[in-house]
Amino acid sequence: MNLLEHPLPDIYNSVGVGHGLLRTAEEADSGNADMLNGRSLSLESDLNSASNGTRSLRSMLVTEPGVDGVFRHVEALAQYLMAQGHRVDLAYSAVRGSDRLTKLVAQAAAVGGRVMNLAVSNVPGPRDLPALFRLRRLVAEAAPDVIHAHSSKAGALVRALRALGVRQPLYYTPHAYYGMCAPSGLKARIFGGIERVLGRVGTTFNLSGCELAYAERTLHVPRKQLRLIPNPVDTRRFVPASSEEKLRLRQELGLPDDALLLGCVGRLAFQKDPLTLYRSLAVAMRQVKNLWLYHLGTGELADDCARLAAELGVKDRIIRRDYLSDPLPFYQAIDAAILPSRYEGLSFAVLEAMACDLPVIVSEALGNLDFLNLGLSHCWSAPKENPELMGQAIMKWATGQPRPSNHRVTAEHRFSQETCFGAVVAEYQSQVRR
Repeated sequence: MNLLEHPLPDIYNSVGVGHGLLRTAEEADSGNADMLNGRSLSLESDLNSASNGTRSLRSMLVTEPGVDGVFRHVEALAQYLMAQGHRVDLAYSAVRGSDRLTKLVAQAAAVGGRVMNLAVSNVPGPRDLPALFRLRRLVAEAAPDVIHAHSSKAGALVRALRALGVRQPLYYTPHAYYGMCAPSGLKARIFGGIERVLGRVGTTFNLSGCELAYAERTLHVPRKQLRLIPNPVDTRRFVPASSEEKLRLRQELGLPDDALLLGCVGRLAFQKDPLTLYRSLAVAMRQVKNLWLYHLGTGELADDCARLAAELGVKDRIIRRDYLSDPLPFYQAIDAAILPSRYEGLSFAVLEAMACDLPVIVSEALGNLDFLNLGLSHCWSAPKENPELMGQAIMKWATGQPRPSNHRVTAEHRFSQETCFGAVVAEYQSQVRR
């Protein structure tokens, strides 16, 4: 359905550059707001950006993935911190690495940061305990002012440092909780239990109102330890293509002149639900005969996706790429972006599409619901895991009438790096001054 038919509580007030989108859950709503039950979770801000900090910081960033959205966030934050004159230490894992991870490690080391490969995976394993003690030694050697973990594995390792005597302020950005898709079974109980216990350690930065509400109401993380700071997007880098550049990129892809090109970027994994994407494409192609899909990403469901595309008869209309070091040409080639996820933190893919002034089609999943409340001019949605209704949403986009878009201006005003990362640095500074 169109977002105008799906009103949600306003969780993002327009905040100008130089103010942080930062509130504790208690400050955001003194009445126990619950996004999951449709109550309002409002944001205002009176914090100044990092430029008003009293000293430069030494920040240690810890991440397990070295590719995809979580890493892109870490990479952008590290570069923002270094550009602001702060020193960055980096503990990472090359198990899921990329060329961009290699460059970031070299960049941090070149300006005096300590770097360490923890060599852990995204599931519990025998390398985790040795990695914890190696991380403890790195903290002792680097003596950072703050330590900031990203994603569940890094979050567990960093918050476990408190039991080993580390006293620096600890921060954790989950980038979506596994339980947000309401799974059942042993894995869900284990991950939920870990988050309930460790959620009382340090400060958690949530990327969306849905994610924060889940942390507070389901995981019972104390409200005073939650902050809402959205993902930012680099609007200086992600810009709409000129008509000439768009034509060139599409010719390189071998597209016919009249093709409508839908784009999806994300891991081929359970969370991103690529199988629903392919089924939705088949539904929409019944009426939209010139519809194509550009699918960027790889993962454990790659073989399943290939088989399903062949079974549905849409294989010849799908352009597949495992990885692009620079995703900008992807966005500049497509006509709209789609995200059928089961759950999200706050999707980088949607924010980058908005910065490129593209229409977006999203599942009505936790994390994606935040976008439906932004008043976007070209946003369509459908229930998650529903190919028929998602296919109908694609058809509504494909047959819609041209009208002015507000997507890029929304990205610039509400999700700039200065606003969002400035709020992160302001929180760092507030803890260090105590």
